[in-house]
Amino acid sequence: MLNVQLKHAIDAQNWRRAIQIVDQMIGTVPQQATQLRSYRAELQKLLKAGVRLPPTLSHQTEPVRVQIKRRDGGVAVIDVLFNRQQRFEMAVDSGASITVITRPMARTLGLTTADVIERAVFITANGKMIMPIVYIDAIEVGGLVTSRVPVAIAGSQMTIGLLGQDFLQKYDVSFKGNVIEFHAHTQ
Repeated sequence: MLNVQLKHAIDAQNWRRAIQIVDQMIGTVPQQATQLRSYRAELQKLLKAGVRLPPTLSHQTEPVRVQIKRRDGGVAVIDVLFNRQQRFEMAVDSGASITVITRPMARTLGLTTADVIERAVFITANGKMIMPIVYIDAIEVGGLVTSRVPVAIAGSQMTIGLLGQDFLQKYDVSFKGNVIEFHAHTQ
């Protein structure tokens, strides 16, 4: 999936590779060409300026602690901030490869079919599902922010979003009673 490859290139701050992937996406998702070209222009600015962003938590020795609001079927539920303005309850699901939002969340965030960059097949507990993929400008948990995140929009059967590995894999995550600790990866 190109969106996953793009996310990895951006996480690695490999702007040149990210631009190549966006070029591929423009060819495969022509209805998103305008937005993708705009995004490509931003990536070119980063490449040209030689920008290197500091890694999240890189100099932090203390973990970021996030309160677990409740457990839903044994799964921790926390507050997650989207686009620096909309807060939603999300289940922390280390088994989900990608963050998944519900249809009501997508509506609240103002996402429409015009925002869909691709459709992907996922194997879930309920079987094989095809879900649209969109970009979220920012996802924040306890002050930890991931920008320009591809997320899937679930079908109508899903009532709570899933915070998946695309966010969680950046940290060593520990569950301590009613708190989740996010630690910087040890080098």
